[in-house]
Amino acid sequence: MSFDSLTNDQRTAASHFEGPALTLAIPGSGKTTLLIHRLIHLVTEHDVSPDRILTLTFSKASAEDMKNRYRSIAKAGYDYNFTFMTIHKFAFGIYKLYSSKTGRQMRLIDEGGEKFRILSGIFKKHQDEKLGDDEFETLSSQIGLIYNLKLKREDAEPGRFEWDNIFDMAEDYHRYKRKHNCFDFDDMLLDAIKILRKNPTLLCSIRERYAFVQVDEAQDTSKLQYELIELIAGEHNNLFLVADDDQSIYGFRGAYPDYLLDFPKKYPGAKLYHLSINFRSDANIVRTAEGLIGYNLNRYDKPMKANKPAEIKPSVILFEDLYKRNAYLVSSIEKNPSERAILYRNKVSALSIMDTLSRNGIAFDIKDPPLGELNHWMLQDLLSFFNLMLIPQDLESFSRVAFKMNGFISREMLDFVRANHRGRDVFSILVDIPFLMDYQTRTQERLKAQFYELSRLRPFDARHYIETELGYLDYLKKNTDRHGMTMHFARTRLDAYKAIAKPLKTAFDFITRVESLKTILSESRNSGSAITLSTIHGSKGLEFQNVSMIDVNPKTFPGFKATENGALEEERRLFYVGLTRAKSSFELLHVEFVNGSFNPNSKFIDELISQPLTDHLTNHITGKTATS
Repeated sequence: MSFDSLTNDQRTAASHFEGPALTLAIPGSGKTTLLIHRLIHLVTEHDVSPDRILTLTFSKASAEDMKNRYRSIAKAGYDYNFTFMTIHKFAFGIYKLYSSKTGRQMRLIDEGGEKFRILSGIFKKHQDEKLGDDEFETLSSQIGLIYNLKLKREDAEPGRFEWDNIFDMAEDYHRYKRKHNCFDFDDMLLDAIKILRKNPTLLCSIRERYAFVQVDEAQDTSKLQYELIELIAGEHNNLFLVADDDQSIYGFRGAYPDYLLDFPKKYPGAKLYHLSINFRSDANIVRTAEGLIGYNLNRYDKPMKANKPAEIKPSVILFEDLYKRNAYLVSSIEKNPSERAILYRNKVSALSIMDTLSRNGIAFDIKDPPLGELNHWMLQDLLSFFNLMLIPQDLESFSRVAFKMNGFISREMLDFVRANHRGRDVFSILVDIPFLMDYQTRTQERLKAQFYELSRLRPFDARHYIETELGYLDYLKKNTDRHGMTMHFARTRLDAYKAIAKPLKTAFDFITRVESLKTILSESRNSGSAITLSTIHGSKGLEFQNVSMIDVNPKTFPGFKATENGALEEERRLFYVGLTRAKSSFELLHVEFVNGSFNPNSKFIDELISQPLTDHLTNHITGKTATS
């Protein structure tokens, strides 16, 4: 196979034979091409048997992509049987082999409903609260983080975890698994390492089988995964890593980019290669990305060059509110319906976009669908208010929001309503409670009148009335910390709900629209549309002709906990990943007012528009071009 199509950098790295090596590959630099060419080079130039080379990837999608890319090359006469798999699949293979020989049988936990049920019981025991979707996602990832980073209680930095007793909950979870003979994805890694350490003959045979180990996307690998990889590589040390420390964005899953920075110390004499030419993006995008990621300190200082010329400057566009931003997106897509991705940090950002696009007949594909957002407790609260103003006999909705408005309803009053309900209007029952003082009865009469007034409003105005006149905003201000979010993030959600409500006429319309959005979500996965909505995490490894990034808001991106260097640098890496998905154009769309409050520039917007090399960046102010 000829190396003529490769760059000098690719050719040099692909020619690496024995010993440890790290290739630092910037975005769009052809790392998959490099890995495949090296595989064939090992076989054709060094007589390495194809079945002695193991290529490990971070995700199943990456493994499939590499297999497909190789198959297209194999048609040219290089039809070898190479092994591509995820690290977890390899670990599971070791477990299956061991269990078949020993008779030890365990069951893999379903990562959805079953895991939620198990963690709900543990959460209730330790926190005395119901586990919501947000808490489940956080609890699950933080338990995984403890085991992937091999953390001990004394290693935990203050404020790193959501709950002080996270280690107690993690231990309860693992006790449950041992008791019920089941395991999860993290256990695959732990068990594989234990099995190999306790069975040197098995370890020796695996090392003999795989004399060469390649690892793709090594920046996403955890301490636990590295431990397994090092075990496999053994004394051969024929370990070939391809990575970009600037694209390490899975710290919440235990990704450990420091391993890359320490690689030369861990393997003295290891080769260090660079893939420094970006074949994907306009030169202006490459220069902007280089300037932005340069704010990070804990990284390799690597060259970045563009293969494409500089044609379109990245831009920052400011909008007064969400509606004008969304209208701009619709107009822009209609004028230029070519491939485009709309990227965001958090799933809630997708709600108003998908609502607007669907209303305007624009089909889209959505990755990481925000189903959890459509079931979020804040939206369920709002729906309960709407249900209650339509059907004042709705006891379930009343029970949900009774303590979340300024009706001064006590637990005793709620119990009385429940005991005397019998299908009656809950507000009439409140007014008739016999043990209330006169001023308390007048308060309930006022509340009844407010809900009558509420029922006469359009959804857009009703939402504002609920926040202000009924005091729901005050409830949020007092309770956002308890729910693990900032008030700014709560306002972002309220703004999304407001955008959905704006064109609607009745409360019933709003309730049914939320339900229809769930259907739209299910129909917008893998739709084949040129328009893609995705979290930045979900876009990793992908590329798009045009990219629009939204909701780069303070305390949201970077997140409100990203105040320390490590967390802040990972957030900046995430921004960098989003920026470098673009091939031709990149625009950042910033809304200046969120739910009525001024929304200043995020730190990352300021960094973007204050770079020294401002000739490659255009700053649009409300649609008018201005010099940065």
